[in-house]
Amino acid sequence: MNSDVAVKLAGYLETDELFARIFAYTRHQFEARPDLTAHNWEHARRDVLNGIVIGEAEGADMSIVLPALAMHDIGFLFGATGTNHGEVGAARLEDYLNTGKIELDQAKIEAIRACILTHKGSMFGQKPGSLEAKVVSDADFIEKFGPIGVYQAIRTFGEFNFQAEEVIKRLSKRDYELQTPTGESMKQQLIQFSTDFAAALAQAYEPYREAEVTK
Repeated sequence: MNSDVAVKLAGYLETDELFARIFAYTRHQFEARPDLTAHNWEHARRDVLNGIVIGEAEGADMSIVLPALAMHDIGFLFGATGTNHGEVGAARLEDYLNTGKIELDQAKIEAIRACILTHKGSMFGQKPGSLEAKVVSDADFIEKFGPIGVYQAIRTFGEFNFQAEEVIKRLSKRDYELQTPTGESMKQQLIQFSTDFAAALAQAYEPYREAEVTK
């Protein structure tokens, strides 16, 4: 990832009016929810940037990928949880667009809906079907690896009030299945940092673990 991708994002926002409206509307909705410390606009924007890198390399339809990534976590705006926010976001997509007075043709809505529904990919045993859905899933998964992965993990576990053991467990995981060659390549470049951090955290946390009490 380099700074050129931000320039590309600016270009998409300038040339794709519908995406620009979705981007601005979704930013406003998430910025009104400071309680979402991890699944927030900062995260969604990073996913959009990841999606530009992966989607362009894979030849995906960016008019589907970019709006889907901007909106992939809207389920949280409707009270969803970590496990069902893809399903809730997909179900509420048309309500969300209607509230924002954003009109899309039905074919595009369905393509975006499919991306939102399966964006957690292998984490929940989902199989994104279209190329665009695979790109969206990978763009979100890249957030789990490398320095940004550690940063996002800590914010996520703060949002859900998970304990240190869960942070260590998830950052140690190496067998996430990405959906595209580009996504897999990016994962391989980043994952060692995450697992090394998890190992160091586990070692540092060892003295603080609660000992099992035997009777």
